Formats: sequence, C-alpha cells, structure tokens
Amino acid sequence: MSPEPPRPPGVFVGVDLGGTATRFVVTDARLRVLDSYTASTPSNGSEKDLTAFFVSGISKVAGARPLTAIGVGASGPIDRDGVIQNPDTLPAFTGADIPGILTDTFHLPSFIENDAVTAALGEAVSGAGRGFDTILMVTLGTGIGVSMLQGGKPVRGADGQHPEAGHLSIGGPAAPCYCGRTTCWEQAASRQALQRASTGQLPHPSNTSDDIRAVADLASTGDRGAIELLDSYGLRLADGLATLLTIYRPEILVLGGSGATYLPHYRRSLTASLDNLTDTFPRPTITGADFGEYGGAIGAAALARTGHQL
Repeated sequence: MSPEPPRPPGVFVGVDLGGTATRFVVTDARLRVLDSYTASTPSNGSEKDLTAFFVSGISKVAGARPLTAIGVGASGPIDRDGVIQNPDTLPAFTGADIPGILTDTFHLPSFIENDAVTAALGEAVSGAGRGFDTILMVTLGTGIGVSMLQGGKPVRGADGQHPEAGHLSIGGPAAPCYCGRTTCWEQAASRQALQRASTGQLPHPSNTSDDIRAVADLASTGDRGAIELLDSYGLRLADGLATLLTIYRPEILVLGGSGATYLPHYRRSLTASLDNLTDTFPRPTITGADFGEYGGAIGAAALARTGHQL
C-alpha cells in the first residue's frame, strides 16, 4: 500500500471584532497574511445571525484552505469565561459564547481575547514590539483599547479581565462617555473622536473615516486649520498616555488601530506634550504598529497559533 500523500499545512484565521468594522484575515504559521476582508459589524441579531456573519467572513478569507484554529480579538470587557460584556460597543455579541459558536460551527479550536491584547500579541511576535519584554499597546478605533504585555503575557485584573484603561478622566472640554466620566479619554482621543472633529472641519464632509484622510491631506499642504486640528488631537492623546506611561513604564509604546495611521501628522504635538512633563516615567520608544489597521486580526491569528488562551 502506498503511503498517504502529505496534507497541506493548515492556516489560521484571525477576527478583529470592532464596534464599527470587523476584519478577517487568514495567515500561515509565520503570520503572513494570505487574504483579508472587512465587514460592517452587526448591531443586532440572533445567535443564528451571528453564526452566519462569522461563516460569511471566514469563508471569504479561508476559501478552500485547511483551517487549524480560529482566534478572535474583541472590544472588551471580556469576562474570565471568554464572554463579551460590552452592550455599548458590541450589543449584538454581548453575552454570546463566541468561541463556542465557532467551535461548534467549524469543529476547530477557537479562542477569544480583548482586541488590544491580540493586537499587542501580533506586534510582539512579528511586528514593532519584537525583541521587547514590556510592550504597551494602545489601539485607536471606535474606542481606545489598552494592553500591557510583560514577557508575552497580558497584565490582568483580579477578576481575570483586562483593565479597561481607555476610560481615564482627562482635562479639557467635556467629552461624556457611557462609562459615566464627564471627560473621558476614549471619547476625546479615539479614532472616532478624530473623525468627528474632521467631519466638523470640512465644508462638504462624507461623515466617514475618509474625512480624517481629507484633513490629513489638507495638513500636508500647509492648511493651518487642519494642522491645528491634528495637533489638538495629539495633545488629547498624550494626556491619557502620560498616565499610562507613568503607571506601566514600558520599553515601547505601540499605537495601533486606524487612528494610528495618521501618527506622522500628530506625532510632533504628542511627543512635545510628553517631553514637557517631569521625569515621572522612562521615555519609551514610540511607534506605529507594523500591521496597521489589520493588527488586531493578525494578532488574533497569533492567538489561534498559540493553541491556548493567554
């Protein structure tokens, strides 16, 4: 009897479940992206609808490739049982056992983590954080996600959840948040906050994230109003970062999410604000994520590759 031909190596699916968009990737074992896809995140639906949503996205990126495992990074909080508890940002998915749904549907190991944790993991394994032992990851999207990795492991609270450090009280104009704070860092410095400010600046806005790109393009031509808007954003971002850097004292700060795409436009005001502070924390390397807006999904694939919950 002739031996069976070797099976092709399996691939890993990563899903970044955000409040506005969900990104799907399929990677090989070295986290090289083989395909990607973005869909609008549903705001309501039954478990059957959620299952269909995942099947559609995963099928689009995986095709006929043999799957090994699935990882999900989701906007938290996520409890110790891996269940999303986020009715404000992910109402359709709150209370759902996402790993259970995926395992039952695809008959594969499935894992879930806070999206900032998965983004940090991807950068630590093969991105901007490679070679660093202490990595502070801040993702700028619909909200602000924060993760601190030490020796490859995320810092957690006593209840097993990852600290929701995007919710800090900062100075400046009122920016009320569902968390109860009247001036919340997430509401003042997320990508969504930058988008709102950009939309208000343009005479003919699209009311989408394209408005940020339009303002950034204006800033590149020397438009004073656009430059001031982006400088102001950098200052608001620095306000919360100063607190996190004082507490965590990392070797490197990695900014991810779609808001980090515009780091070159607000880096000057951000770093100047941090440099003006007294020496309460060591000055870390500050960089944008290597994986850009797909960092959370690639990190989720890295989570799947580890074969266990962090």
